[in-house]
Amino acid sequence: MKQRIFSHTSFLIILSVILTFLAAGTVMYNRYDLYMKQGVRDEVAYIRTGLEEDGEGFLTSKVGDATSSRITLLGKDGSVLFDSIEDPSEMENHSNRPEFIEAEKNGFSEMVRYSDTLSKQTFYYAVRLDDGQILRVAKTTDSLLMTMVSSFLLLGGLVCVILMIEIFLVQKQTRKLIEPINQIDLEQPLNDVCYEELRPLLFRLDQQNRQIQKQLEDLKNAESVRKEFTANVSHELKTPLMSISGYAELMMNGMVPSDKVQDFSGRIYHESERLSNLVADIIQLSRLDEKNGETMFEPVDIGELGQDVINNLQNCAGKKQIELKYSGGSAKVEGVRHVLYEMLYNITDNAIRYTPEGGEVKVFVGKLNGKPYFRVEDNGIGIPESEQQRIFERFYRVDKSHSRETGGTGLGLSIVKHGAVLHHAKILLDSEPGRGTKMEILFNQIK
Repeated sequence: MKQRIFSHTSFLIILSVILTFLAAGTVMYNRYDLYMKQGVRDEVAYIRTGLEEDGEGFLTSKVGDATSSRITLLGKDGSVLFDSIEDPSEMENHSNRPEFIEAEKNGFSEMVRYSDTLSKQTFYYAVRLDDGQILRVAKTTDSLLMTMVSSFLLLGGLVCVILMIEIFLVQKQTRKLIEPINQIDLEQPLNDVCYEELRPLLFRLDQQNRQIQKQLEDLKNAESVRKEFTANVSHELKTPLMSISGYAELMMNGMVPSDKVQDFSGRIYHESERLSNLVADIIQLSRLDEKNGETMFEPVDIGELGQDVINNLQNCAGKKQIELKYSGGSAKVEGVRHVLYEMLYNITDNAIRYTPEGGEVKVFVGKLNGKPYFRVEDNGIGIPESEQQRIFERFYRVDKSHSRETGGTGLGLSIVKHGAVLHHAKILLDSEPGRGTKMEILFNQIK
C-alpha cells in the first residue's frame, strides 16, 4: 500500500512540477521577450535623438560599451558607417539585409533571426533617419528551448527536494491511515468502522465470520451426531451378534436338547435377519447422507408403490390380525424410485409394528391441492407430543421397553426424513397417545 501511494503521488508531483515549470517558464520568457524588445526600441529612440542633435560624432566606443545591445549605423547604400562590436571597414555591405530593405521602404523594421547552431535568437530593430541613413540596434538572447534546458538543473534539484519531503509525508500519512485498520476487531468488524469506504468490505467480513461460525457449529453437531451414531451402531450390531454367538455356542457344545434345536435355529435366523436389515438400513442412510447413492430422478407413480407396499406387508399385518386397508389412486412425482419405496414402506411398517393385535392401518395415496401425497393412519399406541420431534432421530424409539418385541432397526423414520429432504417433501404428523397416529408425506410438486 505504501509503495503504491508513493508511486502514484510521485508521478503526480513530478508531472505537476514539470508542467508548472514549463508553463511558468514560457510565461516569464514571453514577458522578458516583450520587455527586451521594448528596451531595444527605446534604445533606438535615444540614439536617434542623439544623432539628430549631435550628428555622427554622437556614436563613439563609449556609447557601445554602455549597452549590451549591438549598434550599427548604415549609409544610404548599405555600407557600415559605425558598429559597436566590429570594425566597420572590415564589414560587408548590408544593403541586402531584410531589416535594411524594410526600414528604407517603411521607415522602420523589426525582426527576429534564429541561430540553430548556437540555440540563440537576435532581435533587430531599424529606423530610417532624416538624412536617409539607417540606424539598427540588435539584442541577442537565448532561445526558449535553451532557456528551459539551462534551468533543468534547478528543476532537478527542486524535484529531489520535493520527493524527499514526499517520502517523509507518505510514510507518516500511511502509518496514520493503516493504524485504525490494524486495530479493527476481525471478530466484530462492524462495531467500529474507521472509514466508511471500508464498510462494504467489513460487512462481507462479518458475513463470512457468521458463515464460518455456523459451519463450525454444524461440524461440531455433525461430529456429535457421528459419534452418537457410531456408538448406537456398535450397540445395535453387537446385540444380535452376541445372541447369534451365544446360541451357536450352546448348540456347538451339545447343551441344547434335540427338541430345542429348531427353536434355537429359529432364534439365530431371526437375529441374523435383524442384523442384515440393520446393515441394509445403515447403508441406505449413509447414501442419503452423502448423496452418493442413486440420484437419477424419474417419473414415479407412488400409487403403484403404495400397492406394492401393501402387498408386501399383508403377511406381516396378518400375523397380528391387523386390517390393512388401501385407497386412492395414481399420483406421480419426480423422484428416486427405490428411495420413495423405502419411505412408504417404512411408514407403513412402523404403523403395523406399533399397532396392537386386532387393530387397523389405513393407507391412502392421492393429491392434496394438486400435490401428490401419501398418508398412513393407525389406531396404535400413539406418540406423546414431547417426543414427536425426536422420532426421526437415528435409533430413537418411543416405546423402548418393547423395542425388541416390535423389531425394526430404529432407522426407518430417519430414512423417511432424509428421503423427504431429497425430494423436497414435507412430513406432517398428527398423533395422540392411546388414539393412534396419522403421518403424511406431501410432495411439493404439481402434476
